[in-house]
Amino acid sequence: MKTNSPKAAFSGFDTTGLYIKPEWLQQLGNTRFLTRCQNGRISRDELATFIQQHQMYSRCFTRFLAALLANIEDDDHRLALTQNLFDEMGLGDAGNLPHSKLYRHMMESMRLIPCIIPLPSTQRLVDTMWECCHSPNYMVGLEALCLGAEGIVPYIYQWIVDGFLAAGDSLDNLQFFTLHIQCDDGHAETMKDIIAWELQKAPSALLDLNYGAEKMIQARVGFFEGLSAGCPAPNHYAV
Repeated sequence: MKTNSPKAAFSGFDTTGLYIKPEWLQQLGNTRFLTRCQNGRISRDELATFIQQHQMYSRCFTRFLAALLANIEDDDHRLALTQNLFDEMGLGDAGNLPHSKLYRHMMESMRLIPCIIPLPSTQRLVDTMWECCHSPNYMVGLEALCLGAEGIVPYIYQWIVDGFLAAGDSLDNLQFFTLHIQCDDGHAETMKDIIAWELQKAPSALLDLNYGAEKMIQARVGFFEGLSAGCPAPNHYAV
């Protein structure tokens, strides 16, 4: 496998204001799957398994956001987060296609079929985010979505894009990832501002912040490690 392929160039992202602990990114970057993406040794079958499994999480994202919005008490905060939901639905500034459809188009361009059976680690990832976003304490869901999703996605997705490029794929087929590398940093900033306001009002909410974020980070680490088990479907590709 090629190890000297060019990597996608995107502007850097600042974690200092996002409450993201450096060890969280290190844990994620050290998983077998993301390590192989970074060093250019990832295989097409491994990438195909990721695409299929990740779709089961990605297609639920608007439902995660909607569940969190239902628990947000402040009208201004709810309005700000609604913009994130609009972007995911293709109604905002981040493209004019629902992101779930953009993902399906990416799968079609790769001739990948949906995998209907989630790996246990994939199901845990979905269940964990669902549980956090439904928590009566909305700070738990807010931190899970901000620190466990929007805030770290630019880093994770750039590693994944680098893996695809090393495997010989075209950047043109990776619009779902490149779009989120660019727009999710702004989404995380919106959530960060709400978190900062909540912490100023109630510093004890820091415990909820760490709980929701840590819970989701560990679910993501488990998801990436679980990919080594492979997709249960007999064939990744459409005939």
